[in-house]
Amino acid sequence: MFLLLMACSEVVLPQGEWLAGDLHVHSSVGSNDTDGLGTEEALGPAMANAGLDWLVLSDHSNCTGSMHCEDVEDCPNLGPEGTPGDWPDGVFVGSEISPVADLGAPADPRGHVGCVARNGRSFVGLESFVDRPLGAVTGGDALEQCLSSGGFAVLNHPFGPAPWVAFDWTSEAYEAMEVYNGGARFDATDAKALERWEEDLAGGRNVIPVGGSDGHRWSQTDPTDLLNPPLGWPRTWVHVREGETPLDALFAGRVIIAEPGSHLRVHAKNRSVAVGPGEHIQGPVVLHIEASAEAMDRMLQVREIGVGTLKQWKLDESVTEVQVELEAGVYYARIFPEGEVQLAEAGVALSGAIFVD
Repeated sequence: MFLLLMACSEVVLPQGEWLAGDLHVHSSVGSNDTDGLGTEEALGPAMANAGLDWLVLSDHSNCTGSMHCEDVEDCPNLGPEGTPGDWPDGVFVGSEISPVADLGAPADPRGHVGCVARNGRSFVGLESFVDRPLGAVTGGDALEQCLSSGGFAVLNHPFGPAPWVAFDWTSEAYEAMEVYNGGARFDATDAKALERWEEDLAGGRNVIPVGGSDGHRWSQTDPTDLLNPPLGWPRTWVHVREGETPLDALFAGRVIIAEPGSHLRVHAKNRSVAVGPGEHIQGPVVLHIEASAEAMDRMLQVREIGVGTLKQWKLDESVTEVQVELEAGVYYARIFPEGEVQLAEAGVALSGAIFVD
């Protein structure tokens, strides 16, 4: 256990609870590339098995409303968006707007936009998201459609892994970025997304980091099957306060992303208040972190946006607690590989940013 500095006072975070979610989940009701088992009655048990309190159904926009066709590409843009069904409590409406340059394996990116209905139930004034004809819809078009329909726009897997699902950077109107996509666990494309998120914050943008399994097979429980991630690998934890839904906490940026088996909690204190990720506080502050990781060779790092790693410690399965004094800046904590990021890194976790004024 590391103890660097004593806390300034006994102030505590506002009351609330951390709830585990998954922002990127596909069903067999609204996506054609599943095993057919992702149905209404299957989701409740699958969520319980994955330790999830909430999730966003984000079926592909080119499939939703077109599943009755022999090939969904034969009848695009039908909608309505938002997968129909009597889903369990804690399931919110979303869509993955999925334009593509061409069928097959095109090299030209367009980008997939995870669009979360802000009211959690439906999109506003929308019959259907338009993602076809092939090659005619850009990633920027997808972002505009999401925002104009009252959605919260997430840039999903912006650097791949496949070139046709990478973003084309025709707009920067996204509100959140998927910095950890469950396909292949944490890999070099996720590391690039994390770097881009840091760059956005360094440029003065308050982009919220999120994670999502991109799960297409709800019975899957093996995280080493890199093409079929289980639900909740990773989880996006949100700090939900009295009278709020998980989406309220998400939109406020009170998030921590973590694989099962890794634990990360972060808050900052001055003499009068305590805040968590997504929040502002007057400096100087003491940053409090507790972390653990089952994976080997993981480091706990404190990062300053625009600067890099300020401090780091070697982690193991026992909980490490640290306190670090900080002046004005933007900071976050992460559990990260010790060396260069490889394919299928295990145990990664990171917090949203804390803004010290």
